[in-house]
Amino acid sequence: MRFHDPELLWLLLLLLPWLWLRHRRARGSPALVVADGAQLAALPDTPRARLRRHLPWLRLLILILGIVALARPQTVEQETKIRGKGVDLVIALDLSTSMLAEDARGAGSGGTNRLAMAKAVLDDFIRGRPGDRIGLVAFAARPYPAAPLTLDHAWLREAVAGLRTGAIEDGTALGDALLAALNRLRGKGGEERSASQAVILVTDGRGNAGATSPQLAAAAARTLGIRVHAIGIGSRGEAVIPVEDPLGGIAYRRVRADLDEAVLREIAATTGGAYFRADDGGGLARVFREIDRLEKRPIEQTVRFAYGELFPRLVLAMLVLLAAELTLRATLLRTLP
Repeated sequence: MRFHDPELLWLLLLLLPWLWLRHRRARGSPALVVADGAQLAALPDTPRARLRRHLPWLRLLILILGIVALARPQTVEQETKIRGKGVDLVIALDLSTSMLAEDARGAGSGGTNRLAMAKAVLDDFIRGRPGDRIGLVAFAARPYPAAPLTLDHAWLREAVAGLRTGAIEDGTALGDALLAALNRLRGKGGEERSASQAVILVTDGRGNAGATSPQLAAAAARTLGIRVHAIGIGSRGEAVIPVEDPLGGIAYRRVRADLDEAVLREIAATTGGAYFRADDGGGLARVFREIDRLEKRPIEQTVRFAYGELFPRLVLAMLVLLAAELTLRATLLRTLP
């Protein structure tokens, strides 16, 4: 609620001296002179007498309603209309076994593997883009659609959190994964296509599976006008992958980094995107902040305010109370002289 003329509320302060003067006049001007006031004091206090003493408060309420009505209180109804569209993004995330690798220096110390690191950063990235439709493609030796383009980001974050390695055969099908992401962006039927689209490809390996080469998929993305931002994840040099020990427990197998940066750079350059290298969680977070900056698209927002006038209701209430007061003073609570 708001007041159209709030400065008129200062008139409420004038009621304080009015109350003081009324109280003083009531005490100094008796209505009837009697010889013995003690006999009157001994008379029982009737309901009419008690009601008569509270009648001035009704007049005060009437004056307050009148002043508030003059200030024109209004209810505020806000209507927001968003014009324009956000960005359509599809995230293609590598789920090959190598994504379980940890930095060799942190082996056995409860370090975070590449997949857990990527999922945590993706969760923050999705929460930071409420106006965009985001889809998800997971891949190993073949891709599968984990989530369509959606604005239901709470559900999408749950889908990201549920991703696991081992759901499909091991391998890294970069080209097929990129084509699957492009198909998500092309839409189906009457689905409206955004003017700004991009794919974020996250992997720690090189293409060694699938029927489509990464270069061919990148050429298709360029033809469709879809940018591909490629992210190579994982530390350089050796890493370790936890495996089950036949004798029980977990053993760590050392592997060398096999990230094909040359192909990822080529994919990004072909499509007009960017290539990023992230060695750890902090680096990956910085990469996604940079992508967030690159893929920002302004959305025009129109806000309209509708106001509902409370003035008529207050005036009606004031008039009803005023009529009630005048009626009581002239009939049931009439005083003499």
